[in-house]
Amino acid sequence: DSHALVGSCAQVGKRVHLSAGAMLGGVLEPVGALPVIVEDEVLVGGNCGVYEGAIVGRRAVLGSGVILTGSVTVYDVPRQTTYRRTADGPLRIPEGAVVVPGSRRLADAFAERQGLALYTPVIVKYRDDKTDGATALEEALR
Repeated sequence: DSHALVGSCAQVGKRVHLSAGAMLGGVLEPVGALPVIVEDEVLVGGNCGVYEGAIVGRRAVLGSGVILTGSVTVYDVPRQTTYRRTADGPLRIPEGAVVVPGSRRLADAFAERQGLALYTPVIVKYRDDKTDGATALEEALR
């Protein structure tokens, strides 16, 4: 799609769609930095960004506007768990996850008085027939 960018060293699997404005970060430095990896059959929505060695598992769907970096926590509502980069490895989005932009309240007194929240990606479901139907037009157009 228009204005999609794949950075140096990013690894992109088969049948991946990058929508308009999507960016996959590259890595030339620092030494030892990990590349972004997008596995097979992933749909990356418009204006998404995947950076800092994040791995997007096979058949995942990143809804428009999702940003994945090494510093975000991803909340998995169906499995009631979280994912983040650790000392042992990069942020990894599970296979078939459907990720959308979300937010979480800040627990600080000032932030609560001001109604502040931070951006965070949220897994709302895992691919099913309905998801496959919604992405089928995309496949037909390719």
